[in-house]
Amino acid sequence: MNFRFVLPALLSALAMPVYQNAQARSQRQLAKVALVKSAQWLEQAAMSTGSYPSVLPDSVWQPPEFSYTLSLSAQAQSYVLTATPNSRQKQDGCGALTLDHIGQRGAQADVSRLLPD
Repeated sequence: MNFRFVLPALLSALAMPVYQNAQARSQRQLAKVALVKSAQWLEQAAMSTGSYPSVLPDSVWQPPEFSYTLSLSAQAQSYVLTATPNSRQKQDGCGALTLDHIGQRGAQADVSRLLPD
């Protein structure tokens, strides 16, 4: 057996899950930052107009290479921002992240992924 080929393959097989997990954590943190930045923008807009806007400009809340889709559900005096995972980020157990007008944060995990088969 040629160990020159086996050892790199073994190392890459062990390193890939660690790398993917780090990427998922990084994207989750980026989603949290995007939610907070969006909330700050909404608060500033509400201070000047007296109510929360119903839409956000893309420049406020869509960083490049983002693995989440952000959505806003707003009324005059309240809002809920939601970051829903896309593509590979859907495998992350946290699910959609939320932030509302009073600062309450949440995660809507897919509990079916947590239950044994």
